[in-house]
Amino acid sequence: MKKIIIWGLVFLFFIGCSNKNYILFQQDKNTTKASKEYNQTNFVYEYKIMPGDILSINIYNHPELSTLSSKEGVSGVEVYKDGSVILPLIGKVKIAGLTKQEATLKLQKLYSQYLKKPYITLNVLNKKIYVLGEVKAPGIIQLMGDYTNLIDAISQRGGFTDMARRDHILIISGGLKHPVIRQVDLTKISSLNYKNLLLKPNDIVYVQPEDIKPLDVKVQGYMPILNFINTLFGTFANIKYIAK
Repeated sequence: MKKIIIWGLVFLFFIGCSNKNYILFQQDKNTTKASKEYNQTNFVYEYKIMPGDILSINIYNHPELSTLSSKEGVSGVEVYKDGSVILPLIGKVKIAGLTKQEATLKLQKLYSQYLKKPYITLNVLNKKIYVLGEVKAPGIIQLMGDYTNLIDAISQRGGFTDMARRDHILIISGGLKHPVIRQVDLTKISSLNYKNLLLKPNDIVYVQPEDIKPLDVKVQGYMPILNFINTLFGTFANIKYIAK
């Protein structure tokens, strides 16, 4: 009887240890402070158009002037390396560096020279987030707006796997050449900070497996992970090239 009780306690101990990272948003000493920061934040992010972006530019009642791409039937026009697009009637227009609203107002002003009260809608079609690592369906999330948040992104990719580290999620911004890396610990409710969870276009979310130990947030310390992600993107590119 004593052996059964002892083995039962040992079993419960290991179950408790193995699930310590499965409980999300636990309270900690920073909870009140983080909640206050979240409620008071006035941070607003607006995406700025970049070279290589695909834009949908539609002019109400003038479909002949609206953009149209032959790729998969998707409406769009590419922004050239110099930051410009070439459009009917108004020709070459520099648009990179502008927000969606700024670009729309600029085009309306230019088209008003030729059209009476033109109504224009503009959207960036290629905004995306990459979610890799220990989620059930790693892959790409297409963004409809200017940004999303970490919890929504992970949910869209099916949630965590059983091997995922909830306390040490990496968000990589700025591309692989000049990465800016931050860590998010979702086992603490203080992580519900607006800026912590914000994901912008082209951000990479990497959910580490349980067997990777925490490292300091330094680019050098994460070089193996960055090399892995770089190799992964290279593999995707090669597969896409071969498939053509």
